Amino acid sequence: MNGSDALAELFRLQEKDLELDRIREEQGNLPEDLKAARARWQSLEAELAKHQGDLREQEMEYRQNEAEIADLKEKLGRAKEAQRQAQGAREQTQYENVIQQLTGRYEELEGLNEPKFEEISRLEGEVERVKALMAEAKPKLEELEAANAARVEALEASYQGKLAERNALAATIPANLVKEYEAVRKSRRGQGVAKVARTGSGYRCMGCNVQLPMNIAQKVYQGNQIVRCPSCGRIMWKGE
Repeated sequence: MNGSDALAELFRLQEKDLELDRIREEQGNLPEDLKAARARWQSLEAELAKHQGDLREQEMEYRQNEAEIADLKEKLGRAKEAQRQAQGAREQTQYENVIQQLTGRYEELEGLNEPKFEEISRLEGEVERVKALMAEAKPKLEELEAANAARVEALEASYQGKLAERNALAATIPANLVKEYEAVRKSRRGQGVAKVARTGSGYRCMGCNVQLPMNIAQKVYQGNQIVRCPSCGRIMWKGE
C-alpha cells in the first residue's frame, strides 16, 4: 500500500471512528420525555423527604410535650393532695404557688400541642398525597427507563458491529500510521486526518481552515510522506 492509498484508508478509518463517536454520544443523550420523567420523580422524592422530615420533627416535639404534660399532671396531683393536707395558711400558699406554676406550664404545653397535632395531620396528608403521585408516576417512568435501556442496548450492538469493521480496516493500514493518527485524533476532538482544499489563494487545511505554505501543500500532493498541518498538527490528505 503506497502512501496515498494508506491516507485514503486512514480517512475512511476516521469516518468510522467519528461514526462510533456519534453512537456513543447518542447513547448518552437521554430522550426528552425520560429526562422530564426523571426530573419529576426527583422533585417528588425531594418533596416527600421534606414532608417526612418535617413530620418526624413535629411528632418528636409533640411526644416530648405529651411526656412533659403527663409529668405535670402527676406533679399537679401530688401538689393538690399536699395542699389539702397542709396545716397552715403559709404552707397552703406555698403549694398554691407551685400549683399555679405547674398549671401555667401545663396550659402552655397544651396550647402548643393543639396546633402541632393539626400540623401533624396536615403533614401526614401531604406525605400520602406525594406518595400517591409517585405511585401514579412510577409505571410511566419504568416504561421510559425500559425503552431507553433497549435503545442503548441496540446502539451498543450497532457500536460493537461497527467497531469490528473499524478494527478490521485499521489492520490493513500501517500500524505506525494508525498509532500517529490515534494520537492526533485524541488531542484534536476526534479528527486526526484533514483534507487539503484548493482555494483561489492557494491551499487550506480543512481541519483548522489555515492557509498552508506552498511547500507543505506540494508535499501533501506528492503523497510520498506523512505531512502534518503546521497549524493544527493533523495528518493531511489531498483527497480523492
